[in-house]
Amino acid sequence: MIRSIAVCNFLPDYIQRLIDETGVAPSINQVELSPYFPQNELRAWHAAHGIATQAWSPLGRANKLISDPLLGDIAKRLGKSIPQVLLRWHHQVGVIPIPKAASRARQIENMSIFDFSLTDEDMASIATLARPDGRTFDQDPARYEEF
Repeated sequence: MIRSIAVCNFLPDYIQRLIDETGVAPSINQVELSPYFPQNELRAWHAAHGIATQAWSPLGRANKLISDPLLGDIAKRLGKSIPQVLLRWHHQVGVIPIPKAASRARQIENMSIFDFSLTDEDMASIATLARPDGRTFDQDPARYEEF
């Protein structure tokens, strides 16, 4: 009866165990992901296994990410907001972002990312923002439990 399952914060080992024990791969793995924490290896693993990557808190929970000077320069040049640049970055790296938006205006702004593209130079510049401590709240699924 179930056509598709999704998981959240699963590491490749967890997903492989799920596949090995059930014969079913999830269609989506929802993980923390941003230019500060791009999860390149995990995204590649997902792609190799036909799993879509979905980003929770793609705007970094309104942390330093939305005031980053490099992102600000790109946004200014494009006539867009930093959140729009961030969401466009997610789209261009093949990730499905799910940003929180409390107001209608913010929802419209978040959806208005398809009338521009980031250049290869923009993408390369944004890639320099990646860092080992890029997680927002150090919620490493290898050792962090929500409940």
